Parts: sequence; C-alpha cells; structure tokens
Amino acid sequence: MYYIDGQFYQLGLKQKISFFIISLIINSFGNGLSVASSMGSAPWTAGAANLANLTGWQIGIFLAAFATIIAFLNMVLAMNFNWARLTGNIIFGLSFSFLVSLFSAFFISFGIHQLPWWIRLPIDFFAIWNIGVAISIYQRVNWVLHPLDDLTNILRFDYFHGNASKAQMSNFIVAILISLVAFIFSHQFVALGIGTIVSFFFQGKNIAWADKHIFKHLVHGDVRGD
Repeated sequence: MYYIDGQFYQLGLKQKISFFIISLIINSFGNGLSVASSMGSAPWTAGAANLANLTGWQIGIFLAAFATIIAFLNMVLAMNFNWARLTGNIIFGLSFSFLVSLFSAFFISFGIHQLPWWIRLPIDFFAIWNIGVAISIYQRVNWVLHPLDDLTNILRFDYFHGNASKAQMSNFIVAILISLVAFIFSHQFVALGIGTIVSFFFQGKNIAWADKHIFKHLVHGDVRGD
C-alpha cells in the first residue's frame, strides 16, 4: 500500500514489479558484498557459504536449494497449499540465489576479501544495512516474499503466538546449525563473524528504520499474504 496526502492507495502491478526488482537487487547486492567481505553474513547466507566452501560448489546452488525446500515447507506448515504463493516464493528465491552468487563473485574478483579487516568491517556493516533495507521494501509491498521471510511469518503467527523474536531465532538457529555441520567436515568457518552477530541482533531495528526513511510513503499491508 502507498500512503500519501492522508489517503491509502493500492499498488498497481507496475509499481509492485518495480519495488520487487529494486528490493531484489539491493538484497542480493548486500548479501553478495557481505560474503565477499568475509566479516560475517546473514545466517542463511553464511550457511550456504559454508556448504559452498565444503563442496567447492557455487553458493547460489545452496541458496536456491534452501529457497525451494523452504517454499514447500511453508505450504506444509501453513496448511495452505497456495500455488501462486509457492511459485512466487520460488521465483524470488531462485532469482536471489543467482544474483547473490553473481555479486559475491564480482566483489571477490576485486579483492575485497583481501583488504585489511578494519576496512572490510564497515563494508560488511554497509552490506548488512542494505539487506535490512531490501527486506523492509518487499515486506511492505507484500507481493512476493523470500521463502525464509514467509517462514518467519508462519512461525510467528501460527506457532509462536505472534512472538517475532522466537520465530526469527528459530529460523536462524537452523541456519547456524548448517554452518556448524559444514565446519565438522571442513574444519573452517566462512561468512560467519561480527556481521552475523549484527544481523542476528539488530536487523529488526534496521528494518524498522528503513520502514520510516526508505520509500517512507510505502506502508505495510497484510503481512500474512493469505
């Protein structure tokens, strides 16, 4: 929805597509940059990065696998087999996965991961900030959500009585466990660090800030999407 001059307006299809593309690019940019900085990524991106490090495969393969599996899991948990919602989630997840892989490879080719830590740290914070901004935009548009954000909403409202903290922590714990399992075999952590901690504890505040300051006339509709 769009709020201006005291009135609420429904977004048109072109507006939804435009905001979707903007948020998708910002989100992928932020995740790719955080991976390249090697100072800590969002938990699920870190999980994919650790599996990529273990296997030698592209990070995008694991992000795409996560997105697809969780999109189907969401339908089971929500007990609502909405094929349009499933298709949208998978399209978002696959597009995001491809772009994160592209952006991370692009930034690594510039040697960002080899910069001194005191330069990479603010770069990583900027990357995490971009992720929060992107989430804020596409959650307010509420047209197509990434499966992980849909999962958080389902856990929050259907299983944790509206408690957002419990829902997000449950979501993140699984991602961190994936990184731990990969570590058992590779004996190396990648994409886990200060940025992961910042994402875990402060991403909610970051999203709330973006709600007020980035496309501030864009407001939340029905976050459930049912």
